[in-house]
Amino acid sequence: MKIKLQNGKPASEEAILALETALGCPLSDSFRAFLRAHDGAKPETNIFKINGNNASGVNAFIPAGKIQKERMRVDNIPIRAYPVAWAEGGNYVFVDEDRNGAVFFWDHELPDGPTELAADFGSFLESLEPFDIRMVQMKPDQVKKVWVDAEFLKRLKK
Repeated sequence: MKIKLQNGKPASEEAILALETALGCPLSDSFRAFLRAHDGAKPETNIFKINGNNASGVNAFIPAGKIQKERMRVDNIPIRAYPVAWAEGGNYVFVDEDRNGAVFFWDHELPDGPTELAADFGSFLESLEPFDIRMVQMKPDQVKKVWVDAEFLKRLKK
């Protein structure tokens, strides 16, 4: 794994079995192994590619005890799928057991459906890269116009 995880703890076997019962399907091996070591972990600032020029990051991994509740927030999630991480911008990363544990990105603003990210959860973890804002460099011609709220600007100057 290329990123560091913080504040995770091992999920109990009872919590994992309760989740499988609630979902009505067994968890993929790679996600089950992750829960056994890092349940509810928060990764360092990271980035993963979605497609083309689009990317996002994982804010935190959803604890086993909250997955079923979060599942209800994902519109049109497949029957044997479950969210595993909160992504930037109110989006989710989920695993679909009907697709052999493949991992997908769900964007709440895109009606076209989820985008496949990795064949399994372990591969998804390996795709996470550390992110440092200092690595982003814009060329002068990339910025066409900037608007800043006047009240916000006043607060910044204080």
